[in-house]
Amino acid sequence: MILITGSATAHPEARDRLIALARKVSEATQGDEGCVSYTFAAALDSDAIIGVELWRDRAALDAHMRHEHTQRFIASLDGVLSDAPVMHETEL
Repeated sequence: MILITGSATAHPEARDRLIALARKVSEATQGDEGCVSYTFAAALDSDAIIGVELWRDRAALDAHMRHEHTQRFIASLDGVLSDAPVMHETEL
């Protein structure tokens, strides 16, 4: 299993857009082969979101990164985020 945790911060005026984008990619990704869990949580007092993903194996994660919905999500973040996302990967 592979656990991915991360965070991203939106520009203040783009917070709602980031949440909508995260919701959309989460819904699409939960059906990906090998996806055990894929969720986001929005901070109540900031413009940050936290992501937690759990993948069956490297092949499933790699396939997810090639999916159209994932590529669309990544491309849509241009101009939305105030900084580069921070991601951590842990093999369980």
